Amino acid sequence: MIPKLGYWNVFYLIWYRVSLKSGLRKNWFKIAPPVEGIFFRKAESKTDYPGHWEKPLIDQAEKIMQGKHTWFSSSTFPVGILPPWFYNPFTQTTFSDATNHWTELNDFDQEVGDIKIIWEISRFDWLTVLARAYKVTGEHRYLEQINALLNDWSKENPLNRGPNWKCGQEASIRIMKLLTTAFILDQFLDAESSLKKLIFQHVSRVVANINYAIAQDNNHGTSEAGALYIGSRWLIKNGFVHNQLEKWSIKGRRILEERVLKIIQPDGSFSQRSMNYHRVAVDTLSWVLHLQGLLGEQPYNHKITERLQKLGEWQFKMTLGKNGEAPNFGNNDGSLYENLHSQNYTDYRISSQLFFGALMQKRVYKDNQLSESLFWRFGKEALRWPLHTIPIPDVELLDRQILLLRKKEATVFCKIPDDTFRPGNDAFHIDFWYKGINVIRDNGTYSYSSNETEWFKSVAAHNTVQFGNHDQMPTISRFLLGDWIKPKQIGEIFQSDDELSWQGSYLDYKGNEHQRKISLTDSELEITDNIQANEEAKVHYHLQQKNIETLGIKINYPDSTKIEQSMYAAFYMHKTTDDALVIPFENDQTKITIRFGNIEELVN
Repeated sequence: MIPKLGYWNVFYLIWYRVSLKSGLRKNWFKIAPPVEGIFFRKAESKTDYPGHWEKPLIDQAEKIMQGKHTWFSSSTFPVGILPPWFYNPFTQTTFSDATNHWTELNDFDQEVGDIKIIWEISRFDWLTVLARAYKVTGEHRYLEQINALLNDWSKENPLNRGPNWKCGQEASIRIMKLLTTAFILDQFLDAESSLKKLIFQHVSRVVANINYAIAQDNNHGTSEAGALYIGSRWLIKNGFVHNQLEKWSIKGRRILEERVLKIIQPDGSFSQRSMNYHRVAVDTLSWVLHLQGLLGEQPYNHKITERLQKLGEWQFKMTLGKNGEAPNFGNNDGSLYENLHSQNYTDYRISSQLFFGALMQKRVYKDNQLSESLFWRFGKEALRWPLHTIPIPDVELLDRQILLLRKKEATVFCKIPDDTFRPGNDAFHIDFWYKGINVIRDNGTYSYSSNETEWFKSVAAHNTVQFGNHDQMPTISRFLLGDWIKPKQIGEIFQSDDELSWQGSYLDYKGNEHQRKISLTDSELEITDNIQANEEAKVHYHLQQKNIETLGIKINYPDSTKIEQSMYAAFYMHKTTDDALVIPFENDQTKITIRFGNIEELVN
């Protein structure tokens, strides 16, 4: 396991925990007085804002003005005009140690629950909503509420005290929102002193702990390096004097470039094998690219920009739903960095539209309803930027861990196991999409700390084979499994005019072998599973039942199949129920056939 995680990474993480427990790290992060004052001043209204975006924006802003805040883009609670910053509205409990130094706090305090719920309102999504509403309407009450909320947050969250300073990535997200708001309100290079002081506190928190982010080889590194680079450079441009800022800016850019080349693969795959965390990386880099230009920074070299283009193309090709949805695979913690729009959290098209605008000054979708973020960052002229065409092949095997088969209106997604990053219990998981609807789907994440967490992480929550009553890999810790699965066979994709097919196999840590064959035609998907095992086995398929009926899809499965209730989480901390097929292996093979087309065709 240690060579796979990286010797330096493991050493640093051990040292990090020792320095926390011993109190050393507490001495390195001093608590400072809150920043007070005016953070943003008056700004002229925006007169060219397209009217069809205004109503949903104002609706969002008015909820915030009424003290109603939204968690994870789905759950809204009335928490007050000045909200309690350490409150969990899902459990109606409050973080009890909020006055302690962040090094003394537990990420998963059982009394208050998931710390991500505490962090969510301090990601400042409300800030960019109110800023946009103020800029569009000119109503001064929105600006007053911005300054009131920021003053109250700073008062309750002095530097390095309490849970909202525990994670450098959370500090980085706030830097992103604060600087985006400065741009929206035309104060990007002429900022108030209070804003500069607040940004400096956040930058100093990020730089002092950035090695922890690097050691994780995930989105923490890109987020924190980007915020360190741009935040430091912004402070310099705004005349803030500190003898380390130039050094920090150079360090942030260097780390970000190194992260891009290490954890983004040449075909655009991101290290975390997660759709949502892929978007986190995309949105982080959109923000960096935009503000980099505003600050007059040297553009990235060809090697970096080529890797970034592949990152964006990967996301574009994985957007399979008719409303911009993508497979809900990998960890999904509800993050939405880029919120300069009022579209649905599950719509990935807005992210891709902005990214290619920032990278290439081009759009990838003709529909300008998807361009609000692009408009706020680059102005109305961006709505006329030329279209960039990204080819969509019928078959792809991305980084030998994502299989895509496409036939007319049908798409199959299959997750192939690998041992290059921390894996989940989803080896050979399958999604089936028809006419832009996710018919057979991944159940999502729901929460990192709840009674249902273990089920959502388990093999039983994925459309694949389960041996015995155990998962595909043993659990080491909350986010780490042992005995990583390595495929025994990754077959070639067979392609003809009538059929696309693929097969592969793997061995798990108990010696069980699973071979899966997928065959897709214009009207039929066939999935065949063969096993060699010393224990009982079954295969799960989690359905979106109402769409199966609406689309006229027929699924043929063995008589021994049971229909059980399943849970589904499109959003963090929000779940619904639906059906799942559970098919036991009565011999060493089982098969299902999914026929699709309109009902009349199926009857005939």
